[in-house]
Amino acid sequence: MSGAGVRRALFRMIGPLLAAGLAAGMAAASPADSPAPQSLSAPAPEAPPVYCPLCGARNRAGSRFCLKDGSELPAIDPGRFNTGFRRALETYSPEEVQAAIHRASASVVRIRGQTNVEMRYPVLLREPRSPYMYGRVEVMKGEERFAGSGFCIGAPGEIVTNAHVASPYGTETRLLVETPDGRSLPARLLGIDRAVDLALLKVETGSIPPLDWGDSNEARIGEEVWAVGNPLDLGITLTRGTLSSLGRVRVGLNQIESFMHTDAFITHGNSGGPLLDVLGRVLGVNDATVLQPRHHGYAIPSLTARLAIDRLRKAGRYDRGYLGLHLRPIDADAISRYSITHRDGILVESILPASPAAGAGLRQGDVVFGINGRRAPTSYLLQEAVSSIGPGKPVTLSVERGGQALEVKATTASRPEDPRTDPLVEWERGVDLRFEADAKTGEVVVRVPGSFSQALKYGFKDGDRVASVLPAQDWIEETIDRATYKTKTHPVAIAGLEDLRKALTRSHLGQRLGAIFLVKDADAPLIAVVFDETLPVIL
Repeated sequence: MSGAGVRRALFRMIGPLLAAGLAAGMAAASPADSPAPQSLSAPAPEAPPVYCPLCGARNRAGSRFCLKDGSELPAIDPGRFNTGFRRALETYSPEEVQAAIHRASASVVRIRGQTNVEMRYPVLLREPRSPYMYGRVEVMKGEERFAGSGFCIGAPGEIVTNAHVASPYGTETRLLVETPDGRSLPARLLGIDRAVDLALLKVETGSIPPLDWGDSNEARIGEEVWAVGNPLDLGITLTRGTLSSLGRVRVGLNQIESFMHTDAFITHGNSGGPLLDVLGRVLGVNDATVLQPRHHGYAIPSLTARLAIDRLRKAGRYDRGYLGLHLRPIDADAISRYSITHRDGILVESILPASPAAGAGLRQGDVVFGINGRRAPTSYLLQEAVSSIGPGKPVTLSVERGGQALEVKATTASRPEDPRTDPLVEWERGVDLRFEADAKTGEVVVRVPGSFSQALKYGFKDGDRVASVLPAQDWIEETIDRATYKTKTHPVAIAGLEDLRKALTRSHLGQRLGAIFLVKDADAPLIAVVFDETLPVIL
């Protein structure tokens, strides 16, 4: 603070005392002895600074030339000074940006966790001297230690991070927060929202400076951003990049997604750290990175994060509304198949059983484009609208069906922890094939759409008929070859599509899907399939 600022602050503190003392002295003294009262005038307001029109540098009031580039500064009439002036972000100099990011980095912490975990997951392997892939289950058991990042925002000691950092396995976790100045503080979990991968922690300290939220809705493509983290034992890391897209990016990692996409490198352990603008404001929460073919970083927009964190702060959870609609974008095939004319919406791929949507009469092929009289052309807007309404509330969906617009009324329910769609749909999309029922026998026939289908890699052929299936939850901890399949496991015989659907509901294991198929061909090997789970859009 400048000397003038100190003097003004002291005056504000002692001014009332001086006034009270003067009043008391005047009452006690006689009029003859009392000196004439002196008026105490308020200090004159400071003149506004002058910004250089060429480089944007801030200069002291009254300056005629810019201290940075020497250009002449315009004269400013104090009477016309606009107090709501907002400086364009691109006018900030590199030195000013570095100073802002440096200040913000003091709010970024490292989060260490320790938990006991027992998790099973399916894997594929190739036996020596065999061209075929075989399946087995591997088990991760014991104490696990992990680290991620977070940042202070809101009330003193509140730390925002990702749910997969605060509780990666859904088990009780011991958490420690390490500050940039070297302190290690125990943290407790205030709330977690796995649907968007966010968590709120609390540490008993007020010395970590909080950051300010930025507005992800006002961000622009090409804007400079900084990904900040405190990973592993590296200390604070800062990477600079630009925004490649502002939202509507979905990669299937979380139930509800609308990622901001950036080329700022999010290193291992930076999950949960802030994505900052050049003023050090939080535009997003770093969530994931994809390294191939080039680096891509994904951050949860600040608008989404603020809404979820406010719910966690108040209630410890986000009790989201739910209808039970499996949605996907409209494509050319859907347009011709369902006679769609309203292309500014989302297609209903399937209806989850025993859901509010099923009771309301919604159908596969409907196009949802609004809710409660408001336009909602993206899956994220629909999901967030239904989520924020909460369970047990009436909603009206704007729907197109067969080229006709109509309104469908429904009542929301509470969103399940892990909603699942039709397993046949998941497998058809995950492996790029189609299951059909033979018109005469009812047997399940595999259809491979083309020579580039992923199904060929696993060993499927067009026309294969499924005899039995062993879903991943029934795999054992040894290599499952044909002999093991018959003698040590309990495969499910498949007579039709419903048998296959029921069997594949047990294919989810350890965030993967896996199954071993035996087809009706004596010369065909077992077909073992494992692929990573990609979460669908469920409203």
